[in-house]
Amino acid sequence: MDEKAGSSNHCIVLAGKKELDIYVNPQRQRLLRVMALEGCPVTPKTLSDRMGISPSSVQYHLKKLISLGLVAQHHTKKINGITAHFYRLVPCTISIGRPPAEGHMEERIALMQNGVSGVFNGFANYLRQSHNGSLPAPPLGDLLWGIARLAPEEAMELHQIIHRFLEAHEPSEVQGDAWEYALIAYPVKEEPHA
Repeated sequence: MDEKAGSSNHCIVLAGKKELDIYVNPQRQRLLRVMALEGCPVTPKTLSDRMGISPSSVQYHLKKLISLGLVAQHHTKKINGITAHFYRLVPCTISIGRPPAEGHMEERIALMQNGVSGVFNGFANYLRQSHNGSLPAPPLGDLLWGIARLAPEEAMELHQIIHRFLEAHEPSEVQGDAWEYALIAYPVKEEPHA
């Protein structure tokens, strides 16, 4: 059964140990990232070439991700007499357990650490390549941090603006270069004066 790409983004809640084990697997996280970078439906062979692992390993990991609803078959196509299966990411938001009181805090923290660390390391490599002349200068990426003072309604507005903007630029039909990002914003208590 082929599933065509849709534009509606739904939430997938991963609450059980089996689901979490499937999702947090480093090879599957890498596969999801490669598929996002490709930006269009891809074959296991293409993923195999990009990742440097066997097509059978890719197919194994794809089946696991399909079982969670994160990946779907998009279409098939005859290539040199062989039926090639093309897969795509399903537009969705992933939530690990809901609400947070249900547990899984360590899994959440591990995923966040891996995700933010991966984006930061990629940005650091990008800056190094730009510095040594292998990329055009000045580098286009940026890293911002600091404190913003927001009323609760402003914090909600910022959250909504970011989500709307990112959702509008995630579909594979949108043209442009792939930009990897990690955004962290949270209310912080001010330190008492000494």
